[in-house]
Amino acid sequence: MSLKQKICWTCILWACLILAVIGFLASCYDTKFNEIEKIPKVEKQEYLSYSLWRREDFGKRFSRQIGHNSVQIKVPKDVKFLLLDYQYRTVDYFFFRKFNSWFEGVKFGNGIMPINQKENLDCDNFALLYKSLFSIANYKSNIEHEPAVGLVLVEQRNPFGGIPSGFLHMVNIVFCNKNWYIFEPQTGEFIELNKYPNQEYIINIII
Repeated sequence: MSLKQKICWTCILWACLILAVIGFLASCYDTKFNEIEKIPKVEKQEYLSYSLWRREDFGKRFSRQIGHNSVQIKVPKDVKFLLLDYQYRTVDYFFFRKFNSWFEGVKFGNGIMPINQKENLDCDNFALLYKSLFSIANYKSNIEHEPAVGLVLVEQRNPFGGIPSGFLHMVNIVFCNKNWYIFEPQTGEFIELNKYPNQEYIINIII
């Protein structure tokens, strides 16, 4: 595949992601999202001391089923990865917690109710919104690198985070300096990747 074709597919994917997020926001009634003005900002000096991730870094770890601090993970060795940028900055754990609290406030303040919604407000919309807002936090903090926050397509064979077992599901993955976490954006619950009950059934990771 030529570089031109690769760029085209990346642009198409980005366009789809943007349209999905716009559709999500438009589907919420009486929302103004004034909270964007108060989005948490990253402490730049500390943040820049954290590792950068590139394609080969993810490949080396996941192909050998090695997680944070060399802990063993059960994510399939052949899990499909799609990287939309060249490199990503590790997320500060305390900022992760701070951002999650803010994200819960955004959902509550705008009446965005999780679970048992229509297709314009289901798991992928929540995961896309979380990743997009995390990127906005970096942008507003004048951080040039994309945060190491991704989307995970998984078979929800076991219940997790208040979401029952079922068919395909989408959650977020956050690569923090303390550990790697699976985040359920609908309920705000998170768990270490190596303890995630559906890690063996992860199909795709988009970051």
